[in-house]
Amino acid sequence: MNATDLAADRVDLARYPIDRPDSPEGRALVDTCRAQLAENSCANLTGFLRPEALAAMKEEALALEGMAYRQDGRRNAYFTLDDPALAQDDPRRRYWHYRMNQLAGDAIPAGTGCRALFEWAALTEFFRRILGYAALYPMADEFQNLNLIYLHAGHHQPWHYDQGEFAVTLLLQAAQEGGDFEFVTAIRSEEDENLEGVAAAIDGRHPGLVRPARDAGTLTVFRGMYALHRVSEVAGERPRITAVLSYDGRPDRIATDRENIHIYGPRVAAVLEARRAQQRL
Repeated sequence: MNATDLAADRVDLARYPIDRPDSPEGRALVDTCRAQLAENSCANLTGFLRPEALAAMKEEALALEGMAYRQDGRRNAYFTLDDPALAQDDPRRRYWHYRMNQLAGDAIPAGTGCRALFEWAALTEFFRRILGYAALYPMADEFQNLNLIYLHAGHHQPWHYDQGEFAVTLLLQAAQEGGDFEFVTAIRSEEDENLEGVAAAIDGRHPGLVRPARDAGTLTVFRGMYALHRVSEVAGERPRITAVLSYDGRPDRIATDRENIHIYGPRVAAVLEARRAQQRL
């Protein structure tokens, strides 16, 4: 089975005709996703993966977790340092302890389901169409292009905005309890940070808070630069496992070594140092 067939075999193509973008069904799917993104910044494709493919991809992810980096720190929604000049109740001074295990893309081998989907040209083209890009490419950075995120009991991803224009995630396993994706769409703009609305969202008082139903096998495209969002704390024995697929309008986008070491920890630091040592020979 070639790479294209390997990817296509994992998707419910009868429900989501990614492989037939110019068919009436394919165009209707693109239009539906565009409308969902315009309305609330989020397009959810429930049951995107076929059941047997989902089971296999979950097992692949579980087998790889031993190489993941355990992140454990504090941050606010803006990824900024504390500013004592701001009022004590300013939402920019609200910090949370976050925990998660994150696996870099270089450790996700060819032949795995996640890797096959990420490199499937038809899926990249689907995202290009629904997001309105002139061109779109799988991210070139070998560490950031495809990630697996594991949230165990006590882990969560606190309120934040994304640094990029959009994110693509594939839920491989839902948590036994918690692990809900929650957001308030378009809560801020380039002209207005809407700090009062942000504070209301953080405190659970915002009327626009959305918590979409997302079962395992759901593909989500989300515009999170202006939509405040989080994943609530996980409880129970079953971890929440998510694949993150990263794309860019440029074909050569890579991060600095410093950034990748910060995100992925000692294993990636050792990989990069070994390469530098080899180059010095």
